[in-house]
Amino acid sequence: MDQQDQHGQQPVNFDEGMLDVGDGHTIYWRAQGPRDAPVMLVVHGGPGGAMNVKWADALEPAAWRVVFFDQRGCGKSKPFGKLEHNGIDALVGDMEKLRVALEIERWAIFGGSWGTTLGLAYGIAHPERCTGFLLRGVFLARREDIDWFLWDVRRVFPEAHRAFLDAIEAASGKRPGSGQDILTMTEAPLARFDEAGAQLARAWTQYETTLSVVNKPAPEPADEEKRPSAEANAAAVSMALLERHYMANELPPPPLLPLVTRIAHLPCRIVHGRFDMVCTADQAVALAAHWPGAELNVVNAAGHWTFEPGNLAALRAGALALSGLIARG
Repeated sequence: MDQQDQHGQQPVNFDEGMLDVGDGHTIYWRAQGPRDAPVMLVVHGGPGGAMNVKWADALEPAAWRVVFFDQRGCGKSKPFGKLEHNGIDALVGDMEKLRVALEIERWAIFGGSWGTTLGLAYGIAHPERCTGFLLRGVFLARREDIDWFLWDVRRVFPEAHRAFLDAIEAASGKRPGSGQDILTMTEAPLARFDEAGAQLARAWTQYETTLSVVNKPAPEPADEEKRPSAEANAAAVSMALLERHYMANELPPPPLLPLVTRIAHLPCRIVHGRFDMVCTADQAVALAAHWPGAELNVVNAAGHWTFEPGNLAALRAGALALSGLIARG
């Protein structure tokens, strides 16, 4: 299939499909790039985000066969917003089922934010199927990391946090006094899938977006003006609904750092914005300390967003270095 890319410039040849992974879930996948190139699996963030083909911009286009997929309950995967049978072990299993279905022997993992959590979990479970890792905005999903995002970051973004609490109070009738209160009070409103729930979801997404960006260029009109409001609402609902679900019920997972020894023999490039207010930089430093061969690039004047200029340049360099290391075996 040929289709214009998101910039409307060059046609992109890709394959796509839906994979039944069981438990009533079917996941969407897309693969593009040279068929004889090493494979890179792109693991999106959230939980509850969706694949973004622009992430291929962070890779050397001719160097990789890039595979994207939407995790359970979000993006084009079906059913939308389903929380049952939606946990980290299930997602790791889906990634392995996708590898088998696409007849890929081994692949590298490119993850951002929650995608680093899930990418590490997959690698720890299936180290023999991995060739290397490119990780941006490391999220170790420890209790202190979750507490930072939900509550402690108010010391840096008091206005954004206050607006977030205002939205929760409007939806639930109560004002949170802790991170745990946020998870408790948002459960029912988000689960209703009505306009009030959508408003809360948009507030949740706006809160996260505010924390994410240090340097963002002015958006192209097509990015915002042409995006259907229904699509924007769905993206906000899946992000808020699934993030709350995972933070309340699935996280923290068994500690990842002690298990990194299972993949520490593989090449790894870590990129992290110094002013990342969603996932603090100490998480990337901690991961690198447990991965002696990993190369850590803490990018000054950058935050959490993938496409901040410093992050994007560091990712491109990391992807190029990783492809060379994999080629050398």
